[in-house]
Amino acid sequence: MARQSVAWKRLAAAFAVVSLTASAAEAGCSVYQHRDYGGARWGLGSRDELQMGGGEPMGKTGDGRIYYQPSWNDQVSSLKVTPGCTLTLWQHAGTSGGGATFTANKNYKYVGSSWNDQASWAYCYCQ
Repeated sequence: MARQSVAWKRLAAAFAVVSLTASAAEAGCSVYQHRDYGGARWGLGSRDELQMGGGEPMGKTGDGRIYYQPSWNDQVSSLKVTPGCTLTLWQHAGTSGGGATFTANKNYKYVGSSWNDQASWAYCYCQ
């Protein structure tokens, strides 16, 4: 009986670690190529950046990972932001030009005509 109890406790502890890891992996932001979450998707974790334009990789501005993907320049049409996160888009690479912040409090099946196919830089931050 004692062996079964120890085994169940170990199994429960392992499950808790896996559950926490899965939740952390789901936190973040996703940008989509087309409206209604269509086309290609790019996922970002907390403090990750996506440089989509600007010619050459510029290096990170924060302490997360940076991805350089020039084929995504001016391609974002919809996005998802998990609770506790915000996604900031900039019109030009290097976090310059006009910017807009999107939170998890709204559904972004379409970013709107002012941001459709305009983003060249994205930054995801989760608390």
